[in-house]
Amino acid sequence: MLTPKLKHTCELIITFGDCDPAGIVFYPNFYRFIDRTFHDWLRQWGSHDALANRVDGLALGLIESGAEFHHVVRDGDKLRIELSIAKWRNKTFKIEYQAFIGETLCFTAFEVRGIFQFSNGQIKAATVGSLKQIIDP
Repeated sequence: MLTPKLKHTCELIITFGDCDPAGIVFYPNFYRFIDRTFHDWLRQWGSHDALANRVDGLALGLIESGAEFHHVVRDGDKLRIELSIAKWRNKTFKIEYQAFIGETLCFTAFEVRGIFQFSNGQIKAATVGSLKQIIDP
């Protein structure tokens, strides 16, 4: 069972500006919603910058992402996005997302992120052990 810190829910109301001319959410906006959920989750540790600073990082950078769309989302819909940590590796962690309108699954997505650090004049991925100790003690 996941601890409360490893699961997070963000709700938002879809607006006309999120939609294409057909009245359906324009697909790049789903990635914006995912990013909003990620940053909303990080607020329990202060913010993205605060948490990155705690682990001597520049950012909790995005390495890979993907999504599958299952159901149309329209203006006025209340979208509930659930985030959970799926996997910790040496230099990355995987986040999974599920989004619903009511009980209807609208999309699933994932992100693989890491700690980006400045080292020897370059930005490199660092180990995520220090982050895991904060998030998943």
